[in-house]
Amino acid sequence: MKNMRAGLLRAMRGALAGLSLLLCSTAYAQFDYDYYGIADVSYGHIAQAGIRGETRLNSNSLSPSFVGVTGSYGFDGGWTVAGAAETFLRFQDRKTGRRDSDPMLSRNAFVSLRSPYGNLRYGRLQSLLFDTTNRFNALGNSIFSPPIRALFFSGNLEGVQGDFYWDRAFAYTSPNFEGGTLNLMYATQKGLKRGKYSSGSLVWAIGLLGVEFAAQDVRVDDGVNDPTKENAWQLGANYNFGFMKLFALYSRTSDRCLASPDRNCGNHVRSDNRSVGASVPAGPGNILFQYGYSKAEGEAIERRHTITSAAYVYSYDSNIDIYVIGMDDRVQDLTVGQSAAAGVRVKF
Repeated sequence: MKNMRAGLLRAMRGALAGLSLLLCSTAYAQFDYDYYGIADVSYGHIAQAGIRGETRLNSNSLSPSFVGVTGSYGFDGGWTVAGAAETFLRFQDRKTGRRDSDPMLSRNAFVSLRSPYGNLRYGRLQSLLFDTTNRFNALGNSIFSPPIRALFFSGNLEGVQGDFYWDRAFAYTSPNFEGGTLNLMYATQKGLKRGKYSSGSLVWAIGLLGVEFAAQDVRVDDGVNDPTKENAWQLGANYNFGFMKLFALYSRTSDRCLASPDRNCGNHVRSDNRSVGASVPAGPGNILFQYGYSKAEGEAIERRHTITSAAYVYSYDSNIDIYVIGMDDRVQDLTVGQSAAAGVRVKF
């Protein structure tokens, strides 16, 4: 592990040094780097609707486990060349990545140019729709979060096409203007999800209120399966009352065929996802609750999906959380999936 980190750091430093020449070969620059990550280890019974569960260790019950390294060259005038290399960790399998098919750098892996005019990134990036879904629900990016499960882990009938990490992606984030930030992203994918991916989001923070709108357009054509065009959009909000913080999300996806009219390419499917949640201080910790309801409809298709999740998180200190978490997962005409786990999350 130490040799891998050292190799990643050397490669990143060389890449950033080369990119810095694009700015100014004589300007003063300072190289900074840091290691960071999350180790989330839990044990419990993990089950989803229609699939027999298992009792085991898990690495993403409250937050996905990962490790990363970042490096940057800072210049006068607020310009910075930076980069990051991150990978997910699966302690239960003693492997990296969310699955065996993931690349070595399975999380974010990009170079960036930050300036007073915004931030430009290129590489493997988390999708903007996943980012807003994570930020506007009480359980964040937990595998038990109802909107995360519905949109990204429940298949294309109910969720969105493709992965929520995009390769060969260009992204722009605007400077913050009176609490508002604009984000844009475009990517071209290869393999089974080959196609063109584009997305945008607006996020506002106005006092105790947070509001977001996100949308993405995905056109997939791998040359083998039926090509599809998918549009997805989302509205989200949260408000901190002090004694509790409330969350609300509404998402809609619409899938259409891209093939010519004389080619039979399947159904037009539309899905709606509604989710509400709350974070309530309780004793030395917080109670987290999130409910989600999804409906997918199309020709000969009708799917109803309800997910209810709750957790109690005790902050031992600023870096260590101890928690219990549970989920009730119900899909029409399938057996109920019920999960419960206890674990520790360490940030470093």
